Amino acid sequence: MNVREWALPVYTILMQLTVGAFAVLWLIRHLAGSKFSAQDIDRIIRNPILVIAFTVVVAMGGAHFHLSKPFHSFLAVLNFKSSWLSREIIFSILFFQTTISVLYLTYFQTHRRTLITGLGWLAILFGVILVYCMARIYLIPTQVAWNSTMVIISFYATTLLLGIMAIACLMVLDLKFAEITKADDVELRSQVIRNTCAGLTTLTVTLVILSLGIIYVQIHQLANGDPIARTSLNLLVNLYLPLFLMRLVFLISASSSLVYAVVKMYKMQTTPQSLMTPVYLSCLMILVGEIIGRFLFYATHVRVGL
Repeated sequence: MNVREWALPVYTILMQLTVGAFAVLWLIRHLAGSKFSAQDIDRIIRNPILVIAFTVVVAMGGAHFHLSKPFHSFLAVLNFKSSWLSREIIFSILFFQTTISVLYLTYFQTHRRTLITGLGWLAILFGVILVYCMARIYLIPTQVAWNSTMVIISFYATTLLLGIMAIACLMVLDLKFAEITKADDVELRSQVIRNTCAGLTTLTVTLVILSLGIIYVQIHQLANGDPIARTSLNLLVNLYLPLFLMRLVFLISASSSLVYAVVKMYKMQTTPQSLMTPVYLSCLMILVGEIIGRFLFYATHVRVGL
């Protein structure tokens, strides 16, 4: 795959990561609101939202490398009524605008909590629709390996899985930064991490199991499909078998490593700082595994007809 071909999977993975990360962060904000003050929680989530917004900019900018005429990209929004691609672009812009608005308000208008909350849920709604539009682009009869509702389910599973790992990394990194700068809310950040890491770990394991189930169903569909579908399966289990196995190993190893580290933290009553290395390692394995999965998604499809 050349630069133009890689631009598309990079865009989809990064956008899914940001949507999932924002949704997970907002859920943590909602649940933590009953245990901590609203002002403290909104201060803690500023830096993660900043990283999410920056990642959206990188993803949307990088997507232009997929186009032969990047400066004409604005014309793609003109077919909103009939094109899933146009809808994807529109909802990408809406997600970005609402995310930037939330970022601005959490930094400069902290007293407008109701507006911040409403815009946050609106951003998640736009993100959910965006991922659906992104997946619907691939449900076309001429692409047998893609033309399945399992693609939609897999896109949402990837969104949440990447989002959880991204937020786990950002929270641990933010805690470390607070320690270095000797911030007065280090203990608060530690408590938030301790209160949420069990739930995040459980969700990670659940999503990894779901992803493995999706892979099984997709293989079963290809094996029982027409000759074109079986051709895609042959590519997966022959030419790309090492990459396929690598993805499975990364998914299972990442979740196992995370479970071990979190259980050890609770059992030995260690600080959340002990999670830094296993969280980063798990996040890296999940990310690499999903990149491999997206490569296989594009590499094993076989077109029917023109």
